Amino acid sequence: MRLTVLGSGAACAGEGGNSSGYLIDDSGLRILLDCGHGVASTLVSQCSPDTIDHIFISHMHADHFIDLLPLRFAVTKDLQGLPEPCGQLHLPPGGNVSMGRLLDAVCFPADFFSSVWQVSEYQPSETHDLGCGVSARLAGGIHYVPGWAIRIDGSASLTYTGDTAPSEDICDLAAGSDLLLAEATLDEPECGPVRGHLTAHQAAELAAAAGVKSLMLTHFWHDADRDAAAREARKWFEAEVLVAQDGAVVEL
Repeated sequence: MRLTVLGSGAACAGEGGNSSGYLIDDSGLRILLDCGHGVASTLVSQCSPDTIDHIFISHMHADHFIDLLPLRFAVTKDLQGLPEPCGQLHLPPGGNVSMGRLLDAVCFPADFFSSVWQVSEYQPSETHDLGCGVSARLAGGIHYVPGWAIRIDGSASLTYTGDTAPSEDICDLAAGSDLLLAEATLDEPECGPVRGHLTAHQAAELAAAAGVKSLMLTHFWHDADRDAAAREARKWFEAEVLVAQDGAVVEL
């Protein structure tokens, strides 16, 4: 399994950086986890966009899905689409309604996505067979809108938190993963009843509790000190701690 970081930023990723996007190559499959600002342009420099077998969107915040618009045009400029879908787009529950509103707002046809991809809403309670011995499972996190973590199991195992506050369900999903790709958006933990993100400390605690082999911190604001985040995480997680950078490649 190979992970390529296409985007490691939050909603404002900073100069030259992209928002959330992660490409997994495993057993002949290509899987894209999230498609935030700038990800499409980077992805087309890595591979042909019509070779992406599965796209999973963790939640319906723009920094995690908005580059589906240019990515669709990268597949084909023709608004009529393709004769047959070239891959599958997996949206969270309710995602079809959100996408319909988006397409209406930008004056694109209602079948803009479904004319190139097979579009469905995933069921978090199910194991999704992606083919070639690779599967996906999902678990709900704690965010300002409904969001899900995604675990990919194939030749190795990777769990991506999406955006979440500390979550026992995500800890259970990630148990024993080779890599936990965990957001570390905050410098200080959130206070009060509304929570939706992790600090590097909390990401490390999640990794330790889940018993994962390695941790990669991601989803940083433009002004984040990534080195300081890594130092903080290493205080609480004894195994390998990596820091996502756009363009990084990790072999699992």
